[in-house]
Amino acid sequence: MVNRLRRLLASRFYLLDSREGFSLIELLLFVAIFSGAMIGFLGILVGVTRVQVRQIAAAEVNGQSQFVLQNIQRLVEKSSVIEMPTDTSTTTLKLRMASSTADPTYIIVQDGVVYLRETDAGSLTALTSNRVTVSSMAFKKRANPPGHDSVAVDFTVEYVTANPQQRFTQILDTAIARVSAATFDSNVVPSTGNIYKLGASAGDWQSVNNTIYFSGSNVGVGVVSPGQTLEVNGGIRVNTATAQPTCDSSQRGTVWIVQNAVATDTVQACIRQNGGTYAWTNLLGPSSW
Repeated sequence: MVNRLRRLLASRFYLLDSREGFSLIELLLFVAIFSGAMIGFLGILVGVTRVQVRQIAAAEVNGQSQFVLQNIQRLVEKSSVIEMPTDTSTTTLKLRMASSTADPTYIIVQDGVVYLRETDAGSLTALTSNRVTVSSMAFKKRANPPGHDSVAVDFTVEYVTANPQQRFTQILDTAIARVSAATFDSNVVPSTGNIYKLGASAGDWQSVNNTIYFSGSNVGVGVVSPGQTLEVNGGIRVNTATAQPTCDSSQRGTVWIVQNAVATDTVQACIRQNGGTYAWTNLLGPSSW
């Protein structure tokens, strides 16, 4: 009985003593695997965060760039004239518009912001916000006779941030052409510099309102192909209700009809007489009969 009890106690002690834990090597291996997995997950998280931050910057720059381009395209296409020197880069786009409430229209850049201004006295309307800056913008007019003129647009947009991970810059270079003929709802007035002309020797106007026609240096009124310097289909009326000017060298060759209230009208011409003087001389009237 005693021996059996001793054997039972010895067996119990062996079972309790045989329950083993993790060894030091196993613990170190577990820590290494766990640390590597955490580092990998942190790297993925940082990478995803950087991509998301950069996408936010790119979306902002792309959105505002497209908004500016759409406005420029809309204005250029509906403009009557692109009033800029040809093939000369400038930071201001000036467009002549048919509507007097929008003529002229400007696109300008000030302090990194793109502005729209309608009429010379109009206020500035911002086309970009303070979340981006336009570091440079240039316009260049391209002439394409007999086609419509176009405008080359080149500008750089940057996202405003102090975080290097959010920095994003976009450079746009495109061209926009006018698509409509020049249409004016007000007077056609030349610029103050008096440098513009209507027509050119290599591209004469064919007609004005299908009433006044041109053929080389000849002008026809109601005549499609004038054969003389001036050819008129119909009568010519000289209306001289105003006061007759003094006949001098500046009026030489002028024909004038002197209207009389009772007597017969006379037709006079300002001519140079012997001795170098100038005088109105009757061509047709009582004194010439």
